[in-house]
Amino acid sequence: MSEIRMLKTFLAIEKHGTMAAAADRIALTHAAVGAQMRTLERVCQRQLFDRSGRSIQLNNAGRSIIEQARTVVAAYDSLLRGVADTHDIEGSITIGSTASSMGFLAANVILLKVAYPGLNVRLSHGSSADLERQVRVGAIDAAVIVGEPRTTTLPELWEDLYEEPLVLLANPAIAPDEASVSSLLKRYPFLGFEPASLTGTHVTSLLRRLRVEVSPVLEMNSIAAIADLVRQNVGISIVPRLRHAAWSEDPLLCVKPIPGTTWRRHIGWYEFGRQPRATAIVKQQLLTVLAK
Repeated sequence: MSEIRMLKTFLAIEKHGTMAAAADRIALTHAAVGAQMRTLERVCQRQLFDRSGRSIQLNNAGRSIIEQARTVVAAYDSLLRGVADTHDIEGSITIGSTASSMGFLAANVILLKVAYPGLNVRLSHGSSADLERQVRVGAIDAAVIVGEPRTTTLPELWEDLYEEPLVLLANPAIAPDEASVSSLLKRYPFLGFEPASLTGTHVTSLLRRLRVEVSPVLEMNSIAAIADLVRQNVGISIVPRLRHAAWSEDPLLCVKPIPGTTWRRHIGWYEFGRQPRATAIVKQQLLTVLAK
């Protein structure tokens, strides 16, 4: 990048006052500095120095491009630092996730290996409450968990990633298009979401607003397991619509929106205390994919 070298020499002359002083500071001969500046003038198609006196000085045209030269050099140096940073990110970190978000997290961690070959991300799964506790005691570096929106300050950090609305999940064999949510809930066995969980409390509140009484045949804290039982036509359920599950293309699942429901399950990034720089890389990867 000869143009960048010339600009750096040009800025050294402006800083130190003369070509001779600049040459001494940047370890070039006076002749080499002079040759670079004549080349820079040809590139810019204008004279940048006043050579009429005993010493060579910047003229008005030269002074007019100083800030632009600084901007270009700074951008180039920033680019090089970015490339260096890519190779400097290495070592091991551990990121936790709930079961329903693990596929999303794992897929993006795999993508990061291309850009950051020295980075080793270990994955851990568990409940949101357990993962948050592990983050706070330093057992893991960060986690993708379920939680309500919160305003946090360092050392605690919560950042919303995405939301999932509650939907009714049924087997298409028992759920014609014209069937209402209430009629299906009254007619078929109900597969409940664990009532003590955050999602479970909102499902219970929704059923109360719908004025529907259900007697769950079982209660689970796994959306994937509930969806599999629905596929087998064991019953129906109200669950968050997983953002990264292709339910709409599944011939054994019927997904019905629930009129009047406003609550959304919030999936967020949680970390605590001073974290390795690599955790920010993982978080940014998730946010970049979600923004597409």
